[in-house]
Amino acid sequence: MSTKVAQQKGTWIWDTPRIVTQGKETLAFANQNEVTNIYLYIDQQVAPKDYAKFIREAGKLGIKVEALGGDPSWGWKDKRPFIQDFIDWVGSYNTNVAREERFSGIHLDIEPYLLPEWKNDQERVVKEWLSNMEFAAREVRLFDGLNVSVDLPFWIHQVEVPGYQDYFVSTWMLKRFDTLVLMDYRNQAEGKDGIISNALAVVIEASSMENKSVIIGVEMAKSQEGAHVSFYEEGHSVMMEELAITHRKLKRYNAFKGMAIHGFPEWMSSYYQ
Repeated sequence: MSTKVAQQKGTWIWDTPRIVTQGKETLAFANQNEVTNIYLYIDQQVAPKDYAKFIREAGKLGIKVEALGGDPSWGWKDKRPFIQDFIDWVGSYNTNVAREERFSGIHLDIEPYLLPEWKNDQERVVKEWLSNMEFAAREVRLFDGLNVSVDLPFWIHQVEVPGYQDYFVSTWMLKRFDTLVLMDYRNQAEGKDGIISNALAVVIEASSMENKSVIIGVEMAKSQEGAHVSFYEEGHSVMMEELAITHRKLKRYNAFKGMAIHGFPEWMSSYYQ
């Protein structure tokens, strides 16, 4: 355990055209709120020059931009070409732009537990998902300088790897990827079902390994899963108070590297209300 923690503050941007229409405002808000990492969804309809400009301007503010891609269906092996295409696009883009215009890494958001088959054929889904993640890890290594971060639900340490007893997907992922972003979507830091208790198992496990990072993600967008999932009702100030409590409790673990906020437009709106 260590108190020397280089903190990150991330956010997801899924509405990629906003980097063209509202790029300045987006970066001004990110800078004002000490964002260090933007996970920017790759929309191949957006021109490479627009990505280059946004990344270059973000870099001047000390903000890294990660290439975000994924879909629940990417958990199936027959969807592997989509993963290949995404990684190849990012690798090719980075090869053809100046250093200060490159994505700092790849950010995978593949959530196969949202597939209907997860309920009745979980073993098959997990098996194919892990096979695709192994493939992704291998492919990214072909491109120099690309880090990989992976979005995972906070309960991933409870899902067993098929064919193994007491070997869980969280461990499997940590062995292959250096950064996990835990989607720990709760609106209070403490308590039995709070952000801290939900994150603790994975944070402790990652801290027992070398050079692993866990980012705790929270939700600001409106949720259909219940009022306890998002800070949408509570707003920006309450969210920041709860994140501060989370930070104080988790900073003793060396793998804990910061927070990420989902629902960028809602976060921005909440901040200015």
